[in-house]
Order: sequence, then structure tokens, then C-alpha cells
Amino acid sequence: MIVGFLADIHEDIINLNRALEILDQHQCEKIICLGDIVGFTLPFYQYIHSRNAEACVTQIRTRCSVSVAGNHDLYAVKKIPQYKAGFDYDTNWYDLDYTAREKKARNKIWLYEDNEIPPALSSNSIEFLRNLQEIEKMNLDSLSCIASHFCYPDFSGSAIYFPSQAFHLKKHFQFIEEHGCQLGISGHGHPEGCLIVDEDNFTLHPFGTIQLADSPQWIVAPCVARTSRENGCMLLDTEKRQIKVVPLK
Repeated sequence: MIVGFLADIHEDIINLNRALEILDQHQCEKIICLGDIVGFTLPFYQYIHSRNAEACVTQIRTRCSVSVAGNHDLYAVKKIPQYKAGFDYDTNWYDLDYTAREKKARNKIWLYEDNEIPPALSSNSIEFLRNLQEIEKMNLDSLSCIASHFCYPDFSGSAIYFPSQAFHLKKHFQFIEEHGCQLGISGHGHPEGCLIVDEDNFTLHPFGTIQLADSPQWIVAPCVARTSRENGCMLLDTEKRQIKVVPLK
């Protein structure tokens, strides 16, 4: 089975369509969205005139068999994460004054109002985003995987944190194995290529084909949206246990 993965679309309908064309060329049987369908942040993204949140959500709803929520998706619908990474959200978090939230959230979780343009979304798209789960367990032929936007205990990527060494993922691997899975597949990191972590190694692979090991692994897919980094999409060949990371340019 060939499975396609899209991550961090951020309202970039032009690159989303390019990525879908690539996945179609590879005859993917399933397409998985790893979150952040919406969320346009200045000055990080520079396609302000072509961004289209509604079109991106519509494409994902139509084309993807599985989708998970990213931190920007949760913010768009003002939904508190299920996996909170130890942060104590007030039950009325989004009703609080920004200054109060900024004081409590400083250096702990992301806030968005200072540089994010609210997405233009229909009621159907808002409902779709609101119903997205933070993790989805998938059986892909002989491979059991957990899809999420980020890693345990912050599956949505709402906290200001990114692991830099393999031992930082110890709890994530415990979660994967407790749920009977071999792989965790995420987005959020925007790697130029593909980040693959096992219990001993933390490796950034360039675009191309990567042979997966038999041990549990965490895989981070590239960003679809146009940023200062090279972007792309990802394919998993479940029979060969290979990842192929394809640039969009």
C-alpha cells in the first residue's frame, strides 16, 4: 500500500494542489492530513493574496481518509487541546483578555492574535475542524501507526517546545507502544526533508527515499506551505517499509 501524507498546509491552496498532484501520480491508496490545515501567520508565510482557508479545508475533507488537528486548527475554532502538556488552561480560556492569557502563557504555549490573520471559513468547515481528533490510530497493512500533529504529551503542538534529542521522545515511544503501534507520524516541525527518530538516534534526512528500521520510530513530515524552508509531501510504502519525501518545487 502507498500512503500519502500532507502536513502544515496553512491555507496555501496552491501548494496543497501541487502536493495532491504528486500523491495522485504515485497512486496513493490513502491520504493522511497531519494537521494545521489553516493558520496564516505574518511574516512567516508570504502568500497573503492567494491563501484560501476554505478551499484547503474542502480539499482535505474531500481527499483525505484521515485528518488530525494541529494547534492552528484548534485556535481557529477556539478549542482547548485534549492533551495539554501540563499547561493549566482556564475553562473560559478564549474568553479571557489577551493580556491575562499572555501573562499566563508566556514561554509555555503559543498565542496567535499578535500575528495571525483569522481564516475565512464556512460553518461546515468550522464544524469539520472542531470535530478533528488530536490522534488517530491507523492500521496500514502490516504497520500500525499513530497519526498526530506533534508528539506526546502535546499532540496538537500547542506548547512552545520541540525535542532535539532521541531521549526527549521517551514518553512518546511509550505511548506508541502502549497502543500497539510501531510508528508515530507527525507534522509541525517543518523539516527540510524528513525527521526520523528512534530510541537512540535523532536524524534529519534530506528529500529522497529512506528505508525504515524494524524498531519503533517517530517520523516528521515536511511542510506543504511556502515558507523560507524547502517544502514537500511524503509517501509511505508499507510493503517495502520505505518513506519517500518529495519536494514541491
